[in-house]
Amino acid sequence: MPLSIGLTLFVIGLFYLLIQKQRKANFFMIIAFLWTALIAYSPFSNALIQPLENKYPSYIQIDKSIKYVLVLGSGHINNENLSEVSQLSRTALMRLSEGIRIYKELDNAKLILSGYKDDQKVSNAVMMKNLALKFGVKEENIITHEEVRDTQEEATKTKETINKEPFILVTSAAHMPRAMKIFEAQWLNPIAAPTDYLSKNDGVYLSIPKAINLKKTESAMHEYLGILWHSILEKIKIFTD
Repeated sequence: MPLSIGLTLFVIGLFYLLIQKQRKANFFMIIAFLWTALIAYSPFSNALIQPLENKYPSYIQIDKSIKYVLVLGSGHINNENLSEVSQLSRTALMRLSEGIRIYKELDNAKLILSGYKDDQKVSNAVMMKNLALKFGVKEENIITHEEVRDTQEEATKTKETINKEPFILVTSAAHMPRAMKIFEAQWLNPIAAPTDYLSKNDGVYLSIPKAINLKKTESAMHEYLGILWHSILEKIKIFTD
């Protein structure tokens, strides 16, 4: 990830400094500084993430004939001292909120909540279910996919659940292009409903480096690497079939 690259360059520079190779130390430390400043700079981070987030428009005109809304999982912690809202990650909460918004516009729809528990006591799917119940979603209209660990497994499980029935796919805007590729590769029929925008309407303007821009850069590079990896796997599958 971008910040790790900057820290690695800094450590290399520090190593050369300790063994008294000043010119090499200066080189790596300057590169580390410039790299870190670049990835935290809004024109750079926005240029990376906006092509991902803008590929699919926000789902405003809702097709009321759709019977399923799938919300992809994200992070959470189990802490009884916190409310369900606070236990969910920001990303999970944004995805769930968008999923419930769309679900309430549909007639007799099912809300599918996805996500495993990792090292927590309760799965991400169940955490979102508990919160959805408090937000007025009927329990009989909620389906949970608790064992899926990544987008590929979420696509496979969704295929088992609804086959080729059209469904509304809710995930982060930056993640949506990769998610659509993975679900469509399973011959499924997702309708993109992106949320959790990091850039929103941010333009490419001048500013000082900020931590929020590090998040944008990291998310964008994670998705580009994920798309590349998925493309490689698909080509391998074609050659081996």
